[in-house]
Amino acid sequence: MQLLLKSIQVFAVRGFGAAAGFFMSLVVANTTEVSHAGVFFFALALAQLGGGLMAFGSPNALLKVVGADFGSSWQRINQDVSIVLKAVTVLAIIALIFTLLAPNQIAQWLGMPELAPMLPVIALAMGMYALVQITAALLQGKQSAVLASTVQNVIAQLSFVSILAILALLTLVQTSATLINVYLFSLILAALLGAWSWFKNPGTSFDISAKLSPELKASISALFIALLMGMCAQWAGQLATAKYLSSTDVAFFASAQRTATLASFVLIAVNLVVAPKFAHAFDKDNALEVNKLSLLSSRLMVTLAIPVIAFMIFFPEFLMGLFGEEYKAAAPLLQILALGQFINVITGSVGYLLNMTGHEKDMRNVVLFSGPLAIALAFGLTSQFGLMGAAYATAISVATQNLLAVWMVKKRLGFNTLNIFRKV
Repeated sequence: MQLLLKSIQVFAVRGFGAAAGFFMSLVVANTTEVSHAGVFFFALALAQLGGGLMAFGSPNALLKVVGADFGSSWQRINQDVSIVLKAVTVLAIIALIFTLLAPNQIAQWLGMPELAPMLPVIALAMGMYALVQITAALLQGKQSAVLASTVQNVIAQLSFVSILAILALLTLVQTSATLINVYLFSLILAALLGAWSWFKNPGTSFDISAKLSPELKASISALFIALLMGMCAQWAGQLATAKYLSSTDVAFFASAQRTATLASFVLIAVNLVVAPKFAHAFDKDNALEVNKLSLLSSRLMVTLAIPVIAFMIFFPEFLMGLFGEEYKAAAPLLQILALGQFINVITGSVGYLLNMTGHEKDMRNVVLFSGPLAIALAFGLTSQFGLMGAAYATAISVATQNLLAVWMVKKRLGFNTLNIFRKV
């Protein structure tokens, strides 16, 4: 009952955050020329992709540490948090230097020359995005799931939309450059709230002399590879679209993909609650509890996600038409991507199950197959079949990764997450 109530609370906050993120895309699409919107959506993808890589798998590693030790072993928690924050700061500075020294070369390599003047801002956004993910994971680990979701998925989106509304009232014309600056400011607000929410806890501290522990190094090594390959599956479609197609096509694909991922907020909302519980139960050697938590969370996900995905599949033109009349051309993309998200949801919390129960290397092996497959499919199919190829590549990659993880959970933990009617 406690899991159900917490999940409903987080679902409400996460739903609000997903709605804010969707509305953010709608506002951009309806107030900005399609070409500028395409450049901004690609810049947004770079900020989130780069920020995720800049965090180098540490959010899940810290989630596991905090979930197991919160309130009992502050020394290990503070040491691991401090070394991660130091590393992210250094990586952000390096990224900023590169984008200041060679913006034109980087933009040409990415296939979108219009990005050149925005790259330093994107580099800063990467760092802020990484900090948001890290602080949200820390709050999630201490089982403040609602606050974690607010930091991760509400503050930046809501701030972005609010600022754009003010700019619209002032009748100021939006370009991709102004949009990415507003997004950076919004991320800074979210990162500050996350950091304040964590460090106000009694027992937390920042240790400037902290060293990387062997345990954290081993965990991050596996998690970073999993993160890198997982992000390939998520973002390869947009990278390939930017490389081979126009900025207008990038806008169409990005809008369809962001709409399709609305379905996955159910998965993420439930995971915010159960992930630290997986870590705690496994730490206590309670395999039965892990199985029970997995079963209950899977049932919740399927029940809540099916209506959302069904609406996307049967009414895609209505949803894409909200972005503007020209975006209706992306309706078939939404249907394909929604099917990929359906498989993502029905497979359950397979990634967290493996990562929170000491099987990070198994998740790494899964994505070592699915990640390169995603890249090959995205660039191969997009170059040959355009937007439809990018959509099929993304859906196939997401489905492959999750189905392989289901098989690995069955092998390691002894139950099939797809079977929501199993008895424990």
